Amino acid sequence: MLQELRSLWDSLPHKAAFGLVVAAWFALFHFLGNSTLGYIQTDSMFGWLQAVYEGGAKQGRDDELGLMIPWLVGAIVVMRRTELAAIPKEPWAPALALVPLGLLLHLSGYVVQQTRLGVVGFLVGLFGIMGMYWGRAWMRAFAFPYLLFFFCVPISVFLDTLTHGLRILSTVLSTTFCEWVLNMKLERAGTIVLQKASATVQGFRFDVAPACSGIRSATVVLLLTVTFAFLNFRSAWRRVFLILLSPGFAVLANVIRLIVVFAVAEAAGQAAGEAIETKFGFATFLIALGCVFLVARWLREPESPSGSSTRVPAEATHSGTPQP
Repeated sequence: MLQELRSLWDSLPHKAAFGLVVAAWFALFHFLGNSTLGYIQTDSMFGWLQAVYEGGAKQGRDDELGLMIPWLVGAIVVMRRTELAAIPKEPWAPALALVPLGLLLHLSGYVVQQTRLGVVGFLVGLFGIMGMYWGRAWMRAFAFPYLLFFFCVPISVFLDTLTHGLRILSTVLSTTFCEWVLNMKLERAGTIVLQKASATVQGFRFDVAPACSGIRSATVVLLLTVTFAFLNFRSAWRRVFLILLSPGFAVLANVIRLIVVFAVAEAAGQAAGEAIETKFGFATFLIALGCVFLVARWLREPESPSGSSTRVPAEATHSGTPQP
């Protein structure tokens, strides 16, 4: 593996010039990257991101997921090291157009104090610099893992309306199932679900909090589904179809978890239901990912007559080497 990574490194041309330009690009966003000084006292876009990630973690948001993205992209690069090394790399001038576009996005965000626009501009411009030195074939082959970097943009603060809608949807679906199928007598007021105590049941009261809306699992499942789809499918429609289904899988998994919580609470009391709610949240991810794998199995691409998959790396078609 180390030899193959070294081959990938050796295949990259103009490393010194590329490094200098990238260093200047990072310096721009470090020293003039954030104008919202009334909220976070730093001029650095990277410092602003770190503060937002830490604040999001304390508030139960998913912004800190961005800290995992570089590691995920690095793992994909290691997995595809041979394919990436085989790509012909040469300067491609049209990619330079992405650099002023990135600067325009950053300037717009700087003026209106929206550092998130600066993060998008940074990523757009950096991709253009890559293409300028390493070419169109590299941009095409590296577009998928690079796309994951946009999950680093913290947007959870804008998802409050969506989160509330998911809370209502999950509550309605779970209580409806419990009433119609499990014959439970529940009362719902918005996101509050309660069951009055009687001679046969202990009764309970739950409020489906924002953290239990399913938005958390939907974000993580979407990220993992995008990664899985691009690594395992060649055809665009299969990728898009699976990705579009992933938020629904996350909602379904969250509804199943709430149903289990209500059923356990009726049978064993409020405390038992709360234990399921707080200690078995990982089950939501397992159910959602299980749905992804089942649909992916159904969508699996046909094999060629020789028995090998028809999935061929796009970049290999530009390497000049005939495919077996």
